[in-house]
Amino acid sequence: MRGFLTVCLITLLSLTNLAAVNLSSHFTQEQPPLTLEAYWELVRNTRQTVIQLEADGEQTVRSELDGLASQWESVSVVELSDRSIIRIDPSFLIAELKTNPPDFEHLKNLLDALLRAHDEYPHNVFTIQDIEPLNEILARPEFQWAGGQSSAGPDWFNAMLDAFLNFMERIAFGLRNILYYGRVPLILAAVVLFLFSLYYISRNLSRNLVREAQLAAENDDGAELLSSRAAMQRAHTLSSQGDYRNAVRYLYLSSLLILDEQGLLRYDRSRTNREYLRSVSSQPQLAGSLRDVIDVFDRVWYGFDSVDEEAYRSYVKHVDELREKPE
Repeated sequence: MRGFLTVCLITLLSLTNLAAVNLSSHFTQEQPPLTLEAYWELVRNTRQTVIQLEADGEQTVRSELDGLASQWESVSVVELSDRSIIRIDPSFLIAELKTNPPDFEHLKNLLDALLRAHDEYPHNVFTIQDIEPLNEILARPEFQWAGGQSSAGPDWFNAMLDAFLNFMERIAFGLRNILYYGRVPLILAAVVLFLFSLYYISRNLSRNLVREAQLAAENDDGAELLSSRAAMQRAHTLSSQGDYRNAVRYLYLSSLLILDEQGLLRYDRSRTNREYLRSVSSQPQLAGSLRDVIDVFDRVWYGFDSVDEEAYRSYVKHVDELREKPE
């Protein structure tokens, strides 16, 4: 396929490289121009010689190819049937003939393509004079566009509409670019956000686990000896240090212990808050006060609600009210 395209290019360059010029009687040259028939006869003879040389020895082949190259070197102009003269440049074919070692297959394909292009080229070619009647036909009134002017808007409206459409087109183009080229940055941003969120959550969980482990260790060391008064004292110590979250936990623990000490419920670390509420459901007033204490504890300890000094003071009041109930 590449050889065929090369040959077609050679054909076009050799036959139409320079525009046809009318050199008539005052054209002078040392070598007389070849006729068009003689030119194509030389092409056929060259092809036939190349085919025959494939079976000959190297010395004979080189001599014959040099002879063919010399013949083509003398060809520079061709006379057409209308006696006009065109210049041709067979330098590419000459270079192929002088190639050592010769590529017979390439030469044969080149000459075959040249002859095939000659056979397929139409003999009747339209000229500018042939188009003139068509121009006259198209100039008739029935082929002229005269409608559509009445529906056109004023110039200022058309200008505004064009500006708006151009603006919308730029916006759409920008959005397409953002969606296409911005996918990687968006994905990277999403990954970074996910990793940051994961780090934040894991850090908070680790802190809570450490604190709970510390509290569990403290409870394991003196769980049997811990009383409601000791838990209350521990809560006051933690609140004075600004650790209101753990202070709330000890206040809640002191509430359960005081109820256990007064025989109103049985304190058991394995029981849930709801189980404590069910155990005092027969005493509505006590159950209501205990529910308020449990709800605040659940939001702070399990829901991670923030606790400041004011919220802690309010929780102390709830616990004091609960301690005053069972007398």
